[in-house]
Amino acid sequence: MTKSYVAITYDVCEHNDLCEDMNEYILDSSVDMDKQVKGFAEQDVAPLVKVYESATSDFGELTLYKEFKFKEYECDCEQ
Repeated sequence: MTKSYVAITYDVCEHNDLCEDMNEYILDSSVDMDKQVKGFAEQDVAPLVKVYESATSDFGELTLYKEFKFKEYECDCEQ
């Protein structure tokens, strides 16, 4: 059985206690996962991207597979 993966980008601001999901992207298994995730983070200016795996193509049941953090997109507010 082939696993399917979905990446969800998050907007995060620790000062304002914010962690909000932004967009979902279906990963292409023929392309390097790290490269795809970096592209999604750049597109959404997202400091956090979580990748979930599913044993089914309909993504009925998701399990956290990996978290990616991007310091270059972190919030720089002081409040």
